[in-house]
Amino acid sequence: MPLSSPKRKVSDTENKLRVLCCLEALGMATQEQLWPFVARLELMEYVPFCMFVDELQKGGSIAKADHALEGMLYLTVEGQQLLKLFSNRLVHTDRERIEQAAPEYAAQLTARRQVQAGYELAPEGRCCAACAVREDDVPTLVLRVDSADCALVENAVQHFRERVPRLLTLLYTIPFLSCQEDSPAPETQQQSMLNVRPGSPALCAFGGREHAAVVRVEDETTAYTLLLLLPDAALAWGWALAADQMGAKLAQRITGLLENKA
Repeated sequence: MPLSSPKRKVSDTENKLRVLCCLEALGMATQEQLWPFVARLELMEYVPFCMFVDELQKGGSIAKADHALEGMLYLTVEGQQLLKLFSNRLVHTDRERIEQAAPEYAAQLTARRQVQAGYELAPEGRCCAACAVREDDVPTLVLRVDSADCALVENAVQHFRERVPRLLTLLYTIPFLSCQEDSPAPETQQQSMLNVRPGSPALCAFGGREHAAVVRVEDETTAYTLLLLLPDAALAWGWALAADQMGAKLAQRITGLLENKA
């Protein structure tokens, strides 16, 4: 009778690292979206999964987004540091399986959104592109790229769908600023995207209370014009002020994501 090796006992710490690794690979997901991915890879049973997600949230390694992405889970800085610090406790083949399976699953989640990316006319020596994420004909995100680095723009157009989860995670987790002054009068989407400048963010309004923040951030080679949907004018203006204040730092982080280096 053939002998089979007993199944390796996995510690709670290792299972928590598996959850963190899955969420890092996907960028952002609800608990309901994360579980099928974990189950597909046979990483753990459902009840322990729920327990570990809850413990990681209480410990500050996972946070739950609000505003336009209410209910979405993402790794905090503490979670990223924990995963990096204890990466040697995660079996290499587990991480490899997670990272190989994540792009296809993330694309399936993103496919429910309307995602578009294409080139735009640009002055000599520059390359430009416009990328957008829409739901029900309302833009959640619009990203215009104007760069001297044509390889960056090409990468943005070709891989924007794959980068959407991480890009939304980055943008929606920027700490909002509060301002005593009233937010400016909203413009049309076209006006705000055309007129916005570094140091002068703008707003545009959609149906109901929804407003979008519009900012332009630049580094040495690339300028990004961003439109991000939020539930109301006050939140949109608080985000716009924070993103505008980040300036070149935010531009560099976006570049890192588009190049898949962050």
